[in-house]
Amino acid sequence: MKNRNMLSIALVLAPLLGAAQAGNPFTIMGKVADYQRVVDNTIYLKFKQNGKETKDSVKLINGTYTFKGKVSYPVKAVIQLKVADSVEKYHASTRTLKDYAHDFYIDKGQLMAHAPEKLNSTVIKGSKADDDRQELKAKLDPYYAASNKIYKEEGSAAYKSKDSVAIANYTKKSYRIQDQIDSVKKAYLFSHVQSGTVLDLLQEYTRTILEPSEIQPFFNKIQPSIKASAEGQAYSKRIEQSKVTALGAAAPDFILKDKNGKEISLSSMKGKLILLDFWGSWCGPCRDTHPHLKKLYAAYKSKGFEIFGVSNELSNNQEENYNKWVKAMDEDKMEWVNVLNDKSKGDKANGVLSKYSVTAFPTKILIDKDGRIIRRLVGSGVKSQEELVKLLQDKLH
Repeated sequence: MKNRNMLSIALVLAPLLGAAQAGNPFTIMGKVADYQRVVDNTIYLKFKQNGKETKDSVKLINGTYTFKGKVSYPVKAVIQLKVADSVEKYHASTRTLKDYAHDFYIDKGQLMAHAPEKLNSTVIKGSKADDDRQELKAKLDPYYAASNKIYKEEGSAAYKSKDSVAIANYTKKSYRIQDQIDSVKKAYLFSHVQSGTVLDLLQEYTRTILEPSEIQPFFNKIQPSIKASAEGQAYSKRIEQSKVTALGAAAPDFILKDKNGKEISLSSMKGKLILLDFWGSWCGPCRDTHPHLKKLYAAYKSKGFEIFGVSNELSNNQEENYNKWVKAMDEDKMEWVNVLNDKSKGDKANGVLSKYSVTAFPTKILIDKDGRIIRRLVGSGVKSQEELVKLLQDKLH
């Protein structure tokens, strides 16, 4: 039966994969004002589809250029002038934006690209996907401007003077703006299911949390060519993997050792409200949450609350990982259960993270007394702390 289902899926995808491999023709006709500094009159076009990278180059003629090729689906691309090595080195060392490059979405058909000043001033016309990118950028620009302004006016001085109160005030304002940015991106994503930008926006939105009940129905509606692409299929696999630790799913069991070498399983704690905390001694944001966890543990331990810390150490040296982990526990005065997920163990360590789809630290997963997942929290922000407090109050009062 399983093989028959796989065959059915393959037959459904076959026409889409065939179209993806064939591709659709595109033409980019461009003009750039800033062409006198270009080396060898050369401009590049780069993009990647179905795991294959395309790099093309043409010669500028009085600042004009034409690229032709094929794309299977809308995809992020970059045009870039060939500049002197000294210019490349300067931008690499200072990490300033390259004014001789422009990112955009390439699509089938005829595209016009006009750069009235530097190449990064290019405006693309004829690409529906890039129209969407430009529309979202226009919505976000005021928030990014506000973020830069508050950093210049408050953040820079606060960090320079190491004023903890000023840093805290700036951080709150900065997080507030970031929340607004995230809200705009989310609203745009879910109102543009057919956009050529959708997979990149989805990847960003679900970078740390992918809840399949929310994402699967949306993903099913995206452009078939994007869904059938190598990138789309990889994302589809990620959705399937996320179902293992989706809300309401039984938390997968695992066994790791505490600092005394005693093996402890997650299932041994069934019957308690468990906060599974993926952290590491090297992770500043993780350790910033420990004072708050100490307060919660003191307040709710007697009511059936337990924290199960899983430290993820990065060295390939087992002894070094153990020492850093124990030192961090002592420094942070962690009184709850803690086990070590040791990178030096190879696949076993990666397996625990993969099983729980952990892609960022800290990641906290709340598990009810029946062993089922009820919430996933990522990051060290105030919002996550407030949400955790409310969940504990609801579940233990």
